[in-house]
Amino acid sequence: MKQIFLIILVAMAAIPARAESLDRIVAVVDKEIILESELESQLQMLAMQNRLDLSNRAYKDSLANLLLDRMIEDKVILVEAERDTSISVTNKEVEAALNSQIDRIKSQFSSEDAFLTQLQAEGLTLKDLRNQYRDEIRNQLLKEKLIQKRLEKVRVSSGEVKEFYEAHRDSLPEKPAGVRLAHILLNTQPGRETEDSLFQYASLIRRKAMEGEDFAMLARTYSEDPSSENGGDLGWFSRGQMVAEFEEAAFILQPGQISEVVRTQFGYHIIKCTGRREDKIRASHILIRVAPSQKDMEAKLALADSLYALIQKGADFGELAKQYSDDENSNRQGGELGWYGADDLLPAFREALAQIDIGQVSHPAASDFGIHLVKLEERRESSPIDPKDDYDTLQEMARRDKTQKQLEEWISRISEGLYIDKRL
Repeated sequence: MKQIFLIILVAMAAIPARAESLDRIVAVVDKEIILESELESQLQMLAMQNRLDLSNRAYKDSLANLLLDRMIEDKVILVEAERDTSISVTNKEVEAALNSQIDRIKSQFSSEDAFLTQLQAEGLTLKDLRNQYRDEIRNQLLKEKLIQKRLEKVRVSSGEVKEFYEAHRDSLPEKPAGVRLAHILLNTQPGRETEDSLFQYASLIRRKAMEGEDFAMLARTYSEDPSSENGGDLGWFSRGQMVAEFEEAAFILQPGQISEVVRTQFGYHIIKCTGRREDKIRASHILIRVAPSQKDMEAKLALADSLYALIQKGADFGELAKQYSDDENSNRQGGELGWYGADDLLPAFREALAQIDIGQVSHPAASDFGIHLVKLEERRESSPIDPKDDYDTLQEMARRDKTQKQLEEWISRISEGLYIDKRL
C-alpha cells in the first residue's frame, strides 16, 4: 500500500556526500534543476536506510530511475509552493526543524564525539552540515504546508472505510506488539544558580576580550564549540543561517565589535564581527554550553526517588504526574502516553519495562529528555487488524489511501503546466 508522503523525500537521516566532480543535469522542472550528484546522494541514503544492495548495475539504474521520478514530483510541489503567496516559512520554523534533524542524525551515533568524528571524516563541520540541510528543510516545510492546505479537508465515510478494508484485508499489516504507557518526566534543565554561574563565567571571558586579549586565543581556550579549533571563526553567513537570537546580536555589529553575552538554546555566546559585505557578515564566537550541574542532577534524582517511594506506598500515579511531570503533552492526562510499538521505545524505556509487570512503575530511568518514572499500563501481542476494534486505525488508513490518490491527481494536473525535462 502506498504511503501518503512517498513523494516527499525524507532520506535526510544520513550525512550527505559532497560531489567533487563536475555535475550534469539529470532533470529540469520549470526553473529548478536536479543534478546527478543530488540523485546519487539520495540513492545512497535510500540504500543505507533500507539496507539495499546496489552492486547490481541494472537494479541500481532501475531504482535511480524511480527515485528521479519521485524527485521530479518533489520539485513540482516545490514550484507550486513557492508560487502560493498564502503560505510561508519563518526562520524560526526552519531553525527548529533543522535542530530536530541534526538531533536525529546525532542519535544514530554512540556519542556526540562519534558524530563529530564522522563529520570530520566526511570533510564537514557542524556548520557545513547545518548549511547543507537549511535550504532543504525550508523547502520541505513549504511543501508540507502546501500539501496540508490542499488535503487537510479530506474525509472518508464509513462506507469508504468498509470498502477499503474489503479491498485490502489480505494485505493489511498486523497490529504490532506494543505497550501502553504513562510516565512522569522530570527535566534536567540547569537550575537558576547554574544559569547565573555560567552567565557570570561568560561575562568574565567577554571582559577579557573587551580589554584587548586575543579573541581567537580566548576561543581556543574557553569555547565549547567545534569552531574553537579555528579560533571561533564561523566564516561568512547571511540571515537565516543561524538561530534567531544569535543573528539578532551578530548583525548589529560592525567589524571589530564584540557583542554582549547572548543566550541561545546552545548556551551563552560572545560574538565578534570580523567582516561585512553586502548582506553577509563574518564572525567568530565563544560558546559556553549550558548543562545541568551535579547539584541540579542530584536534586532531580532525589525528587524522582521521593515520587517513586510515594507511588510504592499507594500514591496515585496520575495525580503525581499532573503535579510534577514536565511533559506538557501528557501531564494533564495523568502522564498517559498511549500505545507504542515495541521497536519504537526509547532505550531507557525498554530497559525500564524489562523490570516491571503490568500496573507497576519503574525505578527512575534517565534519557536525553530527563528522568522518567514509567508505568506499564497494558501489553499486547501482534494480531490482525479487526474492523470493529481497530476502526479508527482503518479509518486513518483509508483516509491516507484516498489522500494519496488525490495527491497524485493534483500533481499530475499541475505538472501539465510546467516544463519538465528528464535526462537520465
